[in-house]
Amino acid sequence: MNRYINPNDPKYMAETDSQSIQNAIDAAESSSCHTVIIPRRCERTGQDEWMIDKTILLPSNITVILDDCHLTLVENVYENIFRNKNMYTEISRKPEGKQFGIRIIGRGEAILDGGKGNDLRERNSEKEGRPHIRFNNFILLNNVHDYVLENFKCIHMRWWAINQIACTNGRLSNLSFWNGNLIPNQDGINCRVGCSNILIENITGRTGDDVVALSAFPKWSDGVLVPEDGEFDIHDITIRNVRAHTRQTVVALRNTDGAKMYRITIDNIADDGGEYKPWGIVRIGENNYYAERCSVLGETYGINVQNIHSKNRGTVFLNTTLKDSHISNVYAEENALYAISTYYPESFNEETKRHVFGGITLENVVFDNIHYNAVPDEEDANYDLLNDGSPDFNGCALDFRCMGEHDTLNGVICRNIFASDKAKLLLCDERYQIKIEN
Repeated sequence: MNRYINPNDPKYMAETDSQSIQNAIDAAESSSCHTVIIPRRCERTGQDEWMIDKTILLPSNITVILDDCHLTLVENVYENIFRNKNMYTEISRKPEGKQFGIRIIGRGEAILDGGKGNDLRERNSEKEGRPHIRFNNFILLNNVHDYVLENFKCIHMRWWAINQIACTNGRLSNLSFWNGNLIPNQDGINCRVGCSNILIENITGRTGDDVVALSAFPKWSDGVLVPEDGEFDIHDITIRNVRAHTRQTVVALRNTDGAKMYRITIDNIADDGGEYKPWGIVRIGENNYYAERCSVLGETYGINVQNIHSKNRGTVFLNTTLKDSHISNVYAEENALYAISTYYPESFNEETKRHVFGGITLENVVFDNIHYNAVPDEEDANYDLLNDGSPDFNGCALDFRCMGEHDTLNGVICRNIFASDKAKLLLCDERYQIKIEN
């Protein structure tokens, strides 16, 4: 009995690399081994690269081992590299459409590569014959339970590298990103509506947008992909050990239109000092991506954030609402402008056609062991907006000056807050009284 199937086997070799791999996976599905190993060398072409011109569809109970191999999307195709096979079928949202036991595991220098890209962007998604922008994900999973993605690198992203919709009991581990040329929305990992019980750990590299994003937007196009008996909430997610840099946020949490976000643990997240300067390290909430309304108090709760390190701009940014949560061991250093802030420049987002602004309503939230030991960069575009009107603004540990008209702070505890000599411990809207317990 074979322990694995190899797409270089003449029995499976086809006219294209994609079809060779698909033939091997189809054979493994019907065999007793359920394992496909993609080696470094593609014997069909004699090259150390596999060119993907058509999405490889994964059945349940399949392990794909990327054995020091390099899989590159062909220029101008609108395809994923891997997608679970039931997605976009008639059973995808039904109980019998749920898939199980998908594993994509890298060995050595395993790489998924967007190559030279294509012209598909969010602005022209599903227009002029193009498919949905999701076809630019390297890995797209929908309604999958019990899965593992580990030990590979994603480069030259065409949009988000990894997209999970209504997926449960997953582990994403030891993944690295390098976005290549900057194009819109080059996220690393996305968990969308209905995702729960997922561990994301040991993430490195560079992305053009959020490195890890949890986004519960039930009235966006993801909502129609949630199983008939499923939920829109995102919960029981752990994100830990992330060292990366980005032009946006390293870890971002957003929920709107009634979807809840709860029992989220974020631990040991840092800017790795690369060429991009993150707008923030952790973001919780955003009053932007909604169809009918932002989240309200009680829909974002049980968020535990700890061991956060920044070197540039912001560190932890808060917006909209947060309840029954704990933020601790935050370290803002070098050129950071603040450790904790509710600041957001008031503006009109042309993409979403929404007026966005700062502020947050907090209830039963603890801020503990917050350290600001930085010298703000006066050349930062946000410096003038964040200073307190004086020529000697030197940053602050807690910045609650930017608040919405109806925002409230109830049961907020601030203890063990520290700031460097010339910086402020606290800057607060005059409507609020916040006591610091040091």
